Amino acid sequence: MPSSFSDWIAWGGIVLPLIALAWAAVVHARTRKREVAHQEYQRLFEVSEHLGMKGGSIASKVIAAYELRKFPQYGDAITRICDMPVDGDNEAARLLKKTMEETKLAIK
Repeated sequence: MPSSFSDWIAWGGIVLPLIALAWAAVVHARTRKREVAHQEYQRLFEVSEHLGMKGGSIASKVIAAYELRKFPQYGDAITRICDMPVDGDNEAARLLKKTMEETKLAIK
């Protein structure tokens, strides 16, 4: 245990920088977590844009519908996206409808 004023100063010179370093690590971790969440949101937006665009191949839309399963935290929004009508009545359109239904079930 420090017994003199100079001992307390020495301890403070060791402990205070360690506290500051720990605080900086916590702030960095929180900031990084927010950045990752924003990147995930951006990716979800890109996938949903692709799924909702007119034209384009059904195969790429099937992949986009499958990709939505990676975002269970946005389940309510994904359910609404998967409830969108699908144009066409051919085999590819039926596959897209089926994939969207499976995606809805997978995120619940």
